[in-house]
Amino acid sequence: MKRFLLVIVACCTALSVAEAKQKMPENSDDRVYCYELNPERRRIVAIPNIDGYITLKGDFHMHTSYDDATVSPQGRVREAWAEGLDVIAMTPHIGVHKNKGIRLKDYNIPYELAAKEAKKWGVTVIKGVEITRAKPFGHMNALFLSDCNGFSEKRYVRDADGKLLTNKDGVKINDEQTLAADLARAEEQNAFILWNHPGWPDKKCTMYPVHKKMLEEGRIHAVELFNAHEWYPKVLDWFDKYELPMMANTDAHSPTGMDYGKLVRPMTIVFAKENTVEGVREALFAKRFLAFFAQKLAGDGDLIKQLITKSLQVRVLDAKKGLLEVTNISDIEFTTMYGDHMNPVIFSPREARRVTVPKGTVLNFTNCFAGRNTVKMEIW
Repeated sequence: MKRFLLVIVACCTALSVAEAKQKMPENSDDRVYCYELNPERRRIVAIPNIDGYITLKGDFHMHTSYDDATVSPQGRVREAWAEGLDVIAMTPHIGVHKNKGIRLKDYNIPYELAAKEAKKWGVTVIKGVEITRAKPFGHMNALFLSDCNGFSEKRYVRDADGKLLTNKDGVKINDEQTLAADLARAEEQNAFILWNHPGWPDKKCTMYPVHKKMLEEGRIHAVELFNAHEWYPKVLDWFDKYELPMMANTDAHSPTGMDYGKLVRPMTIVFAKENTVEGVREALFAKRFLAFFAQKLAGDGDLIKQLITKSLQVRVLDAKKGLLEVTNISDIEFTTMYGDHMNPVIFSPREARRVTVPKGTVLNFTNCFAGRNTVKMEIW
């Protein structure tokens, strides 16, 4: 009898396991998946390739919950993918720990978490840190590091009682010894040095002697023309004088969807041979990148002209009259002035328009900056 009961129990158990393993229908009265609310959708930011290179959309200045932001490293990757980016950098502040209960002992962690997540989304992640000091030095990113540790958290001068010392303007005094060591630490790893938000926090965009010296020595490789929600027109003069390349980055601390909504987020456009860490590194050191923000382009004039040529497809309807159909295949709005027009002629993203542009007419692209000068060129 006991043997019979054991057989019955075994059969019932087998049936229960089989039922549990049976795949439920995708949609039924028990459960219907709402694909229309599926968050795994990517915004396509249309910026064409130029001859010989692929175009990558990047953000090289971002923060996470591991220093003073509200989004995890994994979340930054997902944001970037959803908002059309191809490459991002993890740049935790050195010595800034504003989130209670989180104190980085290993500054490689944000990168490691982001890089692991990035494999699922096809995003390239750059390892870096933000060397965070007071002016006159300010903040600078060290990108393409092999090890984010070894930078000093002793950032400012203190008195014998441990109190921070300030200058006559109330600004903290940098510890020059640890700052020099931090720069040496970055340079021994052949880091790309990006000067961040030169007009923050005092709303004065000043190039101090320390910056001039570093530029003369080739120790600053780029500067932010745009950061978060502000841009610094004086940086255009530095491009003209020092040929200092310019970037646009979010310096993201909040969710970027809250910062920019449905707008195309600020980005650095990179023209690379391949979408890899080494490909991006080669492109940045070769100065093949542009700043793009608020429908403005800035950087090397030849690169901008190549991008305009690839973005605006021109169909000649009447050569004698100069009647054209111009299709902008990009998500960049091009604002132009030419001829006798008193108002701008705008080539809106992903639209075509008929215009009269006599052969040989030079268009002034008023939202495209090669330094202080705007880009001027023919389109046919």
